[in-house]
Amino acid sequence: MKKFRTLFVVALALLMVASFVSAQASGAESARDVICTVLSNIKWLLVAIAGGVGVVVVALQGIKWIGSAEDPGARKQAKQGIIHAVVGIVIVLAAVWLVALVISNAQGCGGIYANP
Repeated sequence: MKKFRTLFVVALALLMVASFVSAQASGAESARDVICTVLSNIKWLLVAIAGGVGVVVVALQGIKWIGSAEDPGARKQAKQGIIHAVVGIVIVLAAVWLVALVISNAQGCGGIYANP
């Protein structure tokens, strides 16, 4: 787990540095544009991580459901795990939309779905 955390921190730092350097390369962007770019990159990185975790959880619970043909308790647990994962993905997407809406209105960072 410690290796994953270290890898995540390094990837996030590289992403932020790369977006800052690419923003500086154009020369005509203001500090607000750089901040908006960094926030947008972080937002999409978190969406990708949450989506990946959600897909893995749904897949693992699906395998558990298939493998528990004789045990109704395990089947019920797997079904609940899939439902919880899907609800989690919906909550993450709603949170991303809300945060993007607030950031775009507060900072003038463009549209809600601004790509990095």
